Amino acid sequence: MGAANAWRRRWPDSLFGQLCVIVVVGGLSAQLLFGSLWYDVRYSQVLEEPARLVIFRTAAVVNRLADGKAIDDLATEVFHPQLRAAPLPSPPRQDDARANVARLMQDALRRETGEALPLSLLDVDIRNDRGDASTWAGLTGLSPVVGHFDFQLRLAPRRWLRIRADQAQGWNARPAWIVLGDYALRVYLLRALALIAVALVVVRVSTRPLRRLIRAASALGRDIERPPLPVEGPREMRQAAEAFNAMQQRLIDLIRERTELLAAVSHDLRTPLTRMRLRVEGIGEDALREKLVGNIVQMETLIAALLDSVGDGAGPEESSAFDLAGLVREVVDDFVETGSDIRWDGAAEAFVSGQSASIRRVLHNLIENALRYAGSTRLTLRLAGRWVELTIEDDGPGIEMQRLADIMQPRVRGDAEAGGALGYGLGLSIARSIVMAHRGRLRLENRTGGGLRVVMALPAMA
Repeated sequence: MGAANAWRRRWPDSLFGQLCVIVVVGGLSAQLLFGSLWYDVRYSQVLEEPARLVIFRTAAVVNRLADGKAIDDLATEVFHPQLRAAPLPSPPRQDDARANVARLMQDALRRETGEALPLSLLDVDIRNDRGDASTWAGLTGLSPVVGHFDFQLRLAPRRWLRIRADQAQGWNARPAWIVLGDYALRVYLLRALALIAVALVVVRVSTRPLRRLIRAASALGRDIERPPLPVEGPREMRQAAEAFNAMQQRLIDLIRERTELLAAVSHDLRTPLTRMRLRVEGIGEDALREKLVGNIVQMETLIAALLDSVGDGAGPEESSAFDLAGLVREVVDDFVETGSDIRWDGAAEAFVSGQSASIRRVLHNLIENALRYAGSTRLTLRLAGRWVELTIEDDGPGIEMQRLADIMQPRVRGDAEAGGALGYGLGLSIARSIVMAHRGRLRLENRTGGGLRVVMALPAMA
């Protein structure tokens, strides 16, 4: 499990990184699988000089036999010629490395003798200077290379020459480490760099539609009416773009149908509400009349809020710069004129981008909520880096901690027993939607000394 977890931590998190790793590792793995080609070529390279030296001595034996002379004095400790009347059985099949050595010896023999004498390689191997088998150590230059050869030549129908010889690598052979390093540099390193370059280009081009889809999905919440995605790229990406465009269109149709339905409902409700208001005005009992009029006003306010919750919000294409500090002063003055207890302090000016009318509606909603539950409120406006923060504080009852996270959901109220039409319910949900449409944040928290603190942050203009 530990190794598996370590592998997961090292595995790239992005699709781009994963595809790059797959392409590069896959290419190098394929090269390793074809490493047998290197073995075959290197085997014949290492034995090339020893084989040519053995064939040179063999040619001297063949020429001496052609002159009718004996060959006994040509035998040494590492070179044993032997005449035979019949051939020894040849191996049924040789691998590619030994077949390359056999072809090399046959070609060298033809050059030395001028005849195409049939050569049959019985055995060939790489040994060290102690006579022990050392194939891989010899190929990689970790031990001296001594070629062990056992082959036979057909001189005449019933005359065969068998040669057993051990021959060290010639002085002019390239060191194995140079050959291996050159091979690793040109084949593995250059191929890895080429694969990385190809992976960077191919994967980036292939994932471009996916990145476009991610950006579109992120922007969808801010602008439902944004242009549809272009349908291009690989088949899967085209299908994803078509599905995204269809989903966006369904959302647009759903919002439009809901808006039209609520507009029709509000129109149908306002007519009987108007008749009810006219009839209520004729009631002689003042307390009953005021209570009924208040209920009618609450219903009208709720209808307006429902329409606002599916309204246009604040699309970025309709944004313009305005002074948030000036707008707050105007809203505060409106409340002060009606006798509300509001204290205001903040920056002289703070410019943001958006719809001033929508932000004015947010301010009215937040201040009305504070006044309804606390009777007074305090506003502070300050610049915090790239943000403009407006803080609204009150000394009211606050909100229960377990409900604080859900209080901005539609139709969730902070105090079910409180009066008023909206409370911290639908109006607060509308306020959050408008602030988010302005790429801002709306945060609620209970104050340490009691009461509620609402912080609205909007991006400041540079």
